[in-house]
Amino acid sequence: MSKHIFRGMVVLFMVVLATVLLAVPVSAAEVRGLESVTIASGEVIDDDLYVAGSSITIDGTVNGDLWAAGGTLNINGRVNGDVVATVATLNIEGEVGQSVRVAAGEVNIGGYIGDDLLFGGGDLTISGTATIGGDLLFAASKVRINGVISGYIRGAGGEVTLADGVGGDVKLGVDALTVASSTVILGDLTYTSENEAVIHSGAQIVGTVTHQTGVEWPFRGGLISTVLGRLLAFLMILLIGVVIVVTAPRRTALMADTIKTKPWLSLGWGAIILFGTPIAAIIVCITIVGIPMALIALALYGIAIYLAQIPAALFIGRWIIGYLTKTDSRGVMVGALALGLAILCLLRMIPYAGFFIWLAAVLFGLGGALISWRK
Repeated sequence: MSKHIFRGMVVLFMVVLATVLLAVPVSAAEVRGLESVTIASGEVIDDDLYVAGSSITIDGTVNGDLWAAGGTLNINGRVNGDVVATVATLNIEGEVGQSVRVAAGEVNIGGYIGDDLLFGGGDLTISGTATIGGDLLFAASKVRINGVISGYIRGAGGEVTLADGVGGDVKLGVDALTVASSTVILGDLTYTSENEAVIHSGAQIVGTVTHQTGVEWPFRGGLISTVLGRLLAFLMILLIGVVIVVTAPRRTALMADTIKTKPWLSLGWGAIILFGTPIAAIIVCITIVGIPMALIALALYGIAIYLAQIPAALFIGRWIIGYLTKTDSRGVMVGALALGLAILCLLRMIPYAGFFIWLAAVLFGLGGALISWRK
C-alpha cells in the first residue's frame, strides 16, 4: 500500500462521520492529500476535486464536485457542483452551486448554497448572511437558523432556533424550539417536543402550528435519525473507497479481480483472517511484552474488517457495469464502487439475511485483499 493511500486513510479515520447518492461515473478528477491543502484565489479546478487533509481551504474555484475529508474545511471561493464532506468543522463563506451533504462536529454557513443542505452531527449555525436555495434536512444537537431557507425544513435536534424566512413547511422533533420575532414561515409549523415552543411576538407563520407530545413522531430520533445514520455510514465508506480507487486504481482493481477469479480461495483466506486474528491476539497477550502488539493488531484488524467491503463492493459494481462498458478507468471504477456499496447497503437491510450478506462481503474482501497483496 502506497504512502499516499495510507495518508488518505489516516486522515479519513480521524473523522467521525450522509445520502444514498446516485452514482454518476466521472470522466476525470483531481486528487490532493496533504497536512494542509489550499486552492488559492484565482486557481481554477475544472474537474471534480477529491481532497483529504487536516486543513482544507478553497479560495479559488472548483467547477466540478468537491469531495473532502479531514479536520477543517473552509470554502471561501466557489464550488459549482456538490460538496460532499466528512470533516470535523465546515465553514462556508463563499458559494456552492448545488447541494451540500456533510457529516461534521460543527458547521457554520455564512455564504450561499444553491440547493439542499443535508447535515448530520453536532452544531449547525446558519448566519444572517446565508441563503439556502433548497431544503434543509438535519439531525444535530444544536441548530440556529438566522439565514433564509427557500425550501422546507425537516430535522431532529436538541435546541433549535428559527430567526429568518422559510419558504415551506417546518417539521421538527426537538427538546427546545425557539421562533424569533424576525421569523417568517410560509408553510405549516409542526413540532414534537415535551416542551412548548417559545414563539415570540411578531413571528409570522402563514400555516397552522401543531404541537405533538407523547407521540413517537418519525422525525424525532426515529426515521430521520435512522436514515441519516445509514446515509452517513454509506457516505463515509464511499469517501474512503473513492480516495483509494482514485489513488491506486490498479491495486484496487486487482483485489476485485481476485474475488472474481479465485472466489473460494478468497473466502477461505478471509475466514482464516476473520476468525484466526482474535485467537492469535489472545495467545500473544499471554506475555506482557505481547500486549501492546496484540492491541495494535486488533486495531488494524478492526480497520481491515471495515475496509473489506470496498473490494467486495467494487467486485459487485464492476460485474454489473461490465455488461455495459469497460471498467478500467478511474471514473467508471468510482461509479462501480458507489453502485456496489449501495447494493450492499440495501441488502444489509434485509431482516436476518442482512448479517450473513455483510459477513460474506467481509470474508471475500479480506481474502481478495490478502491474495492480491501477496501477488
